[in-house]
Amino acid sequence: MNMHNTIRPDRTVLGSGPAQAIAGIFAQELQLASVGLDDNFFDLGGDSLAAETLVLAVQSRFGVKLQTSVLLEAPTPREFGRLIALQLPEHPARRLAVQVSGSHGQEPIAMIHGISGSALFANRFGKALKQRYSIIAVRGMGLEPGETPYDSVEEISANYFDGLSSATGQHPRVIGGICLGGLLAIEVGRLTFEATGERPALLLIDPPPLGSAWLKPMADNRMTAQRRRQITRKVIYWRLLRDTLAAVGLGQSRLGRHTRQKAFKSMLVRAAAGFSPSSYPCDILVVASSEWSATTVEQYKDWASGNTRVETVVMPGTHDKFRAANMDAIDAAIIAFLDARRAPAGMPVR
Repeated sequence: MNMHNTIRPDRTVLGSGPAQAIAGIFAQELQLASVGLDDNFFDLGGDSLAAETLVLAVQSRFGVKLQTSVLLEAPTPREFGRLIALQLPEHPARRLAVQVSGSHGQEPIAMIHGISGSALFANRFGKALKQRYSIIAVRGMGLEPGETPYDSVEEISANYFDGLSSATGQHPRVIGGICLGGLLAIEVGRLTFEATGERPALLLIDPPPLGSAWLKPMADNRMTAQRRRQITRKVIYWRLLRDTLAAVGLGQSRLGRHTRQKAFKSMLVRAAAGFSPSSYPCDILVVASSEWSATTVEQYKDWASGNTRVETVVMPGTHDKFRAANMDAIDAAIIAFLDARRAPAGMPVR
C-alpha cells in the first residue's frame, strides 16, 4: 500500500487507540467528573475492585479479552487505548488520514481536503505551524483504485470523524478545511460537539458560500431541480467511464487516473452542492481570499449562532492562488487564533 495513504504506527500522535472513550470509562467507574488522557488509574484512587469493574466495562465496550493486570502495563487512558487499538479492526476511513507533522504538546489539527480530494495541499503549510502542531491531512475516499466515493455530506463527515477518532485516539477538536473541505470540517466539528459537549475549533480556508449550487460565488447561485439534474448527469458520466476503463485494465493508465479523479470530484460536488449546515457552539476562523470575501465573510458571520465565535481574516488574491501566496500569513493567523482560544479569559496572548 502507498505510504501516503497509510497510518504509520510508530508515530506518537497517530495510532494511540480509542483513548477518549476509555477516559470516559475511567471517569464513570471511578465516579469522577472527568479524566484526562494521561491521568494514572492508581493516582486517581483506583484499587483492585475498581480495576476489575473497569476492565469488564472496557471488554464490553470494545469486545476484547483482557486481564485486570493490563492496568499495570497501561494505567492511563492513552496507554490503555494503544493496547486496545492493537486488538481492533482498522476503521476503513483511518487510511485516509496522513500525518504531515508530528509536533507534540498541542492538540492535533485535522485538515480536510478540497475539491480535488488530495492530501498534498498540506505541503503548503509552513514550518511555523508544523513545528507547533501535529497536522493530519485527510484525503478523499475514491481516489485510489477500487475505492468508492462517499455519497453524501453526512456519510463523508461521519466517516472522517470516525477515521480521525480511530487514528488519534480522541475525537478531533481542531478541524480545518480547504475550500469545500471547510463545509466538511463544520460537520465533523458538529459530531465532536455532540459526542463531547465541547466546542471545537474550526479553521476554514476560503470556504465556499453556504448553500451554493456550484460551490463558488455566482450571480445566481440557487440550487434548482435543473441544476441538480446537471450535476447528477456528470456523476453518472464520469462513474461509467471510470468503471469501463477499470474493467478493460486501464484503471491505472493516465486516462484511468484522470477519470477516477473526475468521478470523485463529481460525486463530491453532488454531495455538497446546495448544502448549508446548521450552527452550533464552536470557535471559527475564516481566512478568505479577496476574490471570495465579499460573499463568504458576511455569510459565515450571519450563520453563527449566539454561542458561536467567528473571526475573519481577508487576504489578497484569487481563490485558486491566494493560499500559495499567503501561506505564511495563513499559518500566523491560525497560530494566533488557537493561542487566543487557549488563553484564560482576561489574560493577554504573547
